[in-house]
This record gives sequence, C-alpha cells and structure tokens, in this order.
Amino acid sequence: MKANNDKGIAMLLALFALAIISTLALTITGKGQDALNKNQVAIKRAQNLALVEGAIQAIYPILLGKNRDQILKNNNGRIQQEVNGVKIIVEVNDACGKWDLNHGHLNTLDALLARLVPTETKVFRKELIKARNNGIGFQHISQILSLPGASKGRLSELIGEVTVYCYVPQVDPLQSSDYMKNLLRSLPSYSSGPGPGRAFKLKATNNLGAGSNITIDAYLGITDDELNPIKILNWQSNY
Repeated sequence: MKANNDKGIAMLLALFALAIISTLALTITGKGQDALNKNQVAIKRAQNLALVEGAIQAIYPILLGKNRDQILKNNNGRIQQEVNGVKIIVEVNDACGKWDLNHGHLNTLDALLARLVPTETKVFRKELIKARNNGIGFQHISQILSLPGASKGRLSELIGEVTVYCYVPQVDPLQSSDYMKNLLRSLPSYSSGPGPGRAFKLKATNNLGAGSNITIDAYLGITDDELNPIKILNWQSNY
C-alpha cells in the first residue's frame, strides 16, 4: 500500500512539474513573440523613416530649380515622390504663409490676437514685442508659450499661424491657411505679399503598417552657398 502511495505521490509531483514547465514555456514563448513583434515594428518604423526622409530630400532639386514656383503652383504645393517603389506626397509651402514673430507687421499680430486671444491681448502683446526687440528675438515659435498674459490653450491656435522663418513683414496669402487668408482680406494691402522664396515648410507622412506611421515637418532655407545650397532650419520627426 505504501509503495502504491509513493508511486501516486511521485506521479502527482511529476504532473505538477510538467504543468509548471508548460506554463513557463508558454510564458517564455509569449514574451518571445512580444519581443519579436516589437522588433518588427521597430524595423518597419526605421524603414519608413528612411522613406519619408528620402521623399523630402527628393524635393531639394525642385526648390533649387528655376521652375520651382511654377511646379509648386501647378501641383498646388503637393508633390508626389516615389522612394523604393513607395509613393509619398510632400507638401511644400513658402514659410511666409505664416506671420513672422520677429519681422511681421504688428497690425497682422493685432488682428490675430483680437480673434484668438481677445481677453488677454494687452499684456501678451506687450511681452511679445519686448521679446522680439531684445536683440535675439524668437528662435522657435514655442517660446511664446512662456510669455505672460495668455493661456496655453488659447495660444495653441496662434502657434499654428506664426513662424520664425519668413524674415519679412508681410504674409503670403497664396501659401497661408484659409483662416489667415480671411484675416488678411480685412487688413491693408501692405500686410500681404509673396514670400521671398528663401525658406520653405515641407511635410510628408507615410505608414507601412501598425506602429510604423511617420510624419516629418521640416523648414528648409535656400542659401547662396553653392556647396551647401539647402540649410535645415528645423526638422521634426513624429512617430
């Protein structure tokens, strides 16, 4: 009887050990599969990043070409590029489609503030002008978020209509948002005009599957340096 009990206990222990081993195997396999999936997503994302960067870089010859303005006009600022068999649309706009924080006409600023931050205009306007006249000026549009006098919630809309890469007082209505177009119609004619074609905003997005979506927003400047005719003013990759 004792021998049979011992055999029974041994069998139960063996089954228990087998259950533990099976559970561990499933856990390890599951973790391994998760790691494999994550690696595959990372690889796809890296591949997609290279494709989107390639699409934007393929625009460089157009920006430097004599027929740039006509090409952009004919394509409504949307140029399709094919990189390794993948077609990607690149949006190209003169940076002067937005109001320049350092150089823009103040009447345009007043119109923007009146519509976007009407209850907080006075203090914010004063601080903005002080900041742009301090000898350094604004280096990035996000700097306006640190100015007193307006909440970040209200400023989020203003940020979408300003830039630091136009370098001229006027705004180009042909390159601006519908909101800015409507605003410019109510302002004196000197407030708007074509950009000098010295800085451009480019945007491209592509997706190769779950978790691989890439969007690149870039500002590129045209220089007089024959060896380095394109200068990257700002480059942001969003995953």
